[in-house]
Amino acid sequence: MSRQPPPIPKTAERTPGPLGKDTKSNNEKFLQDLYSNTNRFRKMHGSPELKVNAALSKYAQEWANHLRDKNIMQHRPKPKYGENIFLSGGMDVTGDLPVEMWYREINAFNFDKPDFTPTSGHFTQLIWKSCTEMGAGVARKADRTWVVCNYNPPGNVMGQFKENVPRKL
Repeated sequence: MSRQPPPIPKTAERTPGPLGKDTKSNNEKFLQDLYSNTNRFRKMHGSPELKVNAALSKYAQEWANHLRDKNIMQHRPKPKYGENIFLSGGMDVTGDLPVEMWYREINAFNFDKPDFTPTSGHFTQLIWKSCTEMGAGVARKADRTWVVCNYNPPGNVMGQFKENVPRKL
């Protein structure tokens, strides 16, 4: 018997091209969409809503800017918070896309043997039940968009997956 992955909620059609601009109002809307979609996916698993933390947002924005300025994609070395990162190029990116991409990793997570895997780590961090707050940053350059989310307390703690990565309700 093969395991059927849960359906992934549909998002808006994407327009090719660098439509997103690195402006305060555009980024604020982007981040608001990111926060609301994060909490929408968490709710599907019975995880509590995350509160936005300004210090975490500043921390995430600094790293997003760093990635943009260096034109690289990598996790922060020795982060003190949980972290999900995202990079896209050649298309308009809205705040739901990074969250949806992280959530799609549900298909690589084994709920019957819950543990960390590199192919499901973004998903498990996204819905990690004991996290209470998050911050996010977005940076754009030409047709590329970098997104960084930090979570407190951090998720993906070995030995704590069973109680922190609940199945979909």
